[in-house]
Amino acid sequence: MKNSTLKIENNKDFKVELNNITKLNSLDNSVVKIVGHEDLKANLSKRNNTFKLTVNARLTDKRNEDINLSFALDGDVYITEQLGNISNRTECIKDKSIEFETSIELNSFTSEVFKKESKYKAFFRTDISEIKTFHKEFETITHQRQGREYFYDCLRIKLNQKEYDVTQLKYEDKGFYIFESLQEQSYDEFSNACFSMQQAIGFINKLMVGGEKIVFDNEGGVYYTNYIRPTIKGMYSPITTNPYSYLDIDRKIADFYFPKLTRISLENLSNLVYKIHTEPEFSTAILVILEVTSIRSLLLIPSSFAVIVEQLSKHLSEEEFGLETPIPNQSLARKIIKELHIVIDNNKNTITDNSVLKLKRRLNEINKPTNKKYLTNNERLTRPFEQLGIALTLHDIAIIDVSAKLYTLISKLILKSIGYSGYVYNQSKFLEKCLNFETGEKYFEKI
Repeated sequence: MKNSTLKIENNKDFKVELNNITKLNSLDNSVVKIVGHEDLKANLSKRNNTFKLTVNARLTDKRNEDINLSFALDGDVYITEQLGNISNRTECIKDKSIEFETSIELNSFTSEVFKKESKYKAFFRTDISEIKTFHKEFETITHQRQGREYFYDCLRIKLNQKEYDVTQLKYEDKGFYIFESLQEQSYDEFSNACFSMQQAIGFINKLMVGGEKIVFDNEGGVYYTNYIRPTIKGMYSPITTNPYSYLDIDRKIADFYFPKLTRISLENLSNLVYKIHTEPEFSTAILVILEVTSIRSLLLIPSSFAVIVEQLSKHLSEEEFGLETPIPNQSLARKIIKELHIVIDNNKNTITDNSVLKLKRRLNEINKPTNKKYLTNNERLTRPFEQLGIALTLHDIAIIDVSAKLYTLISKLILKSIGYSGYVYNQSKFLEKCLNFETGEKYFEKI
């Protein structure tokens, strides 16, 4: 197994942003001023993944999307973009006065100075237990932070002539995935690139970060949103370089595979991000894989995987035309047909004469040219594997249009299409010990 960390000068400093995130997350009835209504008493609090603004007035009865609301906190003005639940409360006081209170959930807001074109850093918070080395699945690059060099926690991805770094780190009792744009771009371009990278990394390491996103421009402007997909923890990972981490793999087998297993290169990862970014079929397939495996449904997983195989087969297949003879060498074809006739004759005592006749008639047509445009369902599903040079066993071909082993086949399709060459973990092998069923397959299959 080759050394797969590229040592480069890559200095990073997230101290200011992390301090600001801590400050925002610690807001508890902090005093704010409503722009245009500065005389009103207002407070802002953070509860779990929601900012809640409380105003001592009946501020609005409008629908959420009709409200334009700005507030000032510590001298900075913030503009709301997406609002959540809004509730009004009325309380009668003993002196017969009436107090009104409006509570508003802030799903998205941005500082007034947030730049629409900049270099950006997006922070996604996750459980600290989810912060693990990238190096188990990916090639990595080094980065330097606070006088220390880190080898296994940073990825560099190229997309549409732009570069992005994805860094994971632990801060206090929290974990973060940080997505950085290394060149200036529009916020929309950066946000869309982030979503593609989130999916690509999640497909490989089973963790697609989400839930909350805090973005900083290069001058300290901030954008916050929880109006995104939640963090998704999938069930399967197609790649590993540590076979010892699988309890079902015997030590001797792990010893055999350990020096052979390969990582996703940064070029492979960039190719996957590009496909997700530009081909909706890839994005849909990966999101479905992550979603259905995150809920561990034995009913949804097989049917969803079957749909994905069919969708990707259609998308990745190159249309072929003309006639194709299965065995071009006619002498060999006649030899095979003759041997098959002998097999039928040797078993004719177990089948009827009518069945023998039908089978022999079909044998004479077995090498008949087929039209590449009109394929059986099984041929249509297996064609992209053939075109990408992915070997399929007889078992693979037999089950490709049913629900077994489909994740491994999907992984092979996706990984081969992005240029990956190496081993894929065979998920169906794991079931042998669980189901006390011998598949005869290998733990890792090379593509």
